[in-house]
Amino acid sequence: MNSIDEIVVTYVTNCIWMTCMVALVTTVFSRTLRNAPSSYRHTLWVVALLFAVLLPLGGLQQNNQPRLGSIRAATVTSPAETSIGKNPWAVWLRFHPRGKPVTFGALGVKIVSLLYLGFVLFRGIRLYHGWRALKTVLQNSREPQITTTVRTLAEQGYSRLKMKPVRILLSDDGKGPATLGIRNPIVILPDWLVADGSKEKVSSVLGHELAHIRRHDFFLNLVYEICLLPISFHPAAALIKTRIDQTRELAGDEIAAEHLSTPAQYAHSILSIAESMAANQLAMAAGYALGLFDPNTMEDRVMNLLAIANRTSKIWARTSAIGAAAVLTAACLGAAGFAIQVNQPHKMNSDLQMFVGTWEAKFKGKVFQTIKLTKDHETLSGTVSHGNIGVDPKTGELSDVEVLDGKDAIVDTKLKNRKLLITEADATQFEMKITGTDQAELQIVIPPEYVDKVPAVKPWKLTRVKSGD
Repeated sequence: MNSIDEIVVTYVTNCIWMTCMVALVTTVFSRTLRNAPSSYRHTLWVVALLFAVLLPLGGLQQNNQPRLGSIRAATVTSPAETSIGKNPWAVWLRFHPRGKPVTFGALGVKIVSLLYLGFVLFRGIRLYHGWRALKTVLQNSREPQITTTVRTLAEQGYSRLKMKPVRILLSDDGKGPATLGIRNPIVILPDWLVADGSKEKVSSVLGHELAHIRRHDFFLNLVYEICLLPISFHPAAALIKTRIDQTRELAGDEIAAEHLSTPAQYAHSILSIAESMAANQLAMAAGYALGLFDPNTMEDRVMNLLAIANRTSKIWARTSAIGAAAVLTAACLGAAGFAIQVNQPHKMNSDLQMFVGTWEAKFKGKVFQTIKLTKDHETLSGTVSHGNIGVDPKTGELSDVEVLDGKDAIVDTKLKNRKLLITEADATQFEMKITGTDQAELQIVIPPEYVDKVPAVKPWKLTRVKSGD
């Protein structure tokens, strides 16, 4: 791959189907953890986000970078040991498909690339403005004249959650309670909540926000937002981020309910506060601050709190979470092998015409390699047959060959110094050089990291048996 546009479109193309796959698999296994602590499901969805971002990178492997699987072994055989079926020391070169190459028009690649980069830039600017909005909220907040009751409740929260004291500010803009800050986290309480005077409400709010601070949720949420940028165009990515946010709030609820009150009392308290906010049409906390009340998740949070008593044992929950993460990892690694590579058609060089046709290589009078090169608009395409070879380590000559069924597509051809570099779908490469009328030589390109491990193979003689158009 030679251009930024090709890299971008390859990433987007793989992201479209890989993100769907990751979201689907994670949804299934997340349900198996519904009786486990919410922190386990939260971790599973975070792992899903990382896979959704990283998996599409597998398609960015350069076509001129042969894969490790192109060379099946690094040992050689002696001339006397030429039986492929019996000789365990043979050098095997196996051709098999890996990934799927797709050719897009240059204009289409350019348009998709510009649209994608523009959208990511837009999302980045939006994230920056959200950060600025948080700073505005902080600037408009003030040091409160905390009552003895609020101070006592805060100290109890620090003690039970084993935390250092944090700053508590008041805000009169009517928004709900929120947590922000990384090094020096801050809890912002609205005036109306403190003025209400309810110990139960203030204790529940403080417990939830302090739980966020103990879990470092503000910093982690910012990291997740940044990670989301490359795949933010995808609806499945939005689903993954929504599940991360929901499970984060559930985990905060569980910590607060465990340390500050019973689950039922805590659930009643947050419902009471939510009703007060709804009745007075009070807004949520702005930007990317971690707010306590989201009307879209309130029912799930209450049901989750009431179901705490029916939770499975910690050992079983942990085992289930590890198993789910392992299966998710296996599924994602398996999907990486099907990454799509996007190529643009390159302009045809007149010198490429001499390579068009069907070429054959023979060993002891038997054809073991067939290469078919045809015109494809302004470039060359074609196929390469499958085969295994054994090499004499002393002479570099073929010692034995095995013809296999099937063939691989040629995904790229480049002409340099009158040599044609041929790249297969599995990234195996050959150099082809015209030596005479309907005569050529074919040289296997050994990856640099295998030069000292794999014996040098002499070029094979090719004969053109069929001319091209």
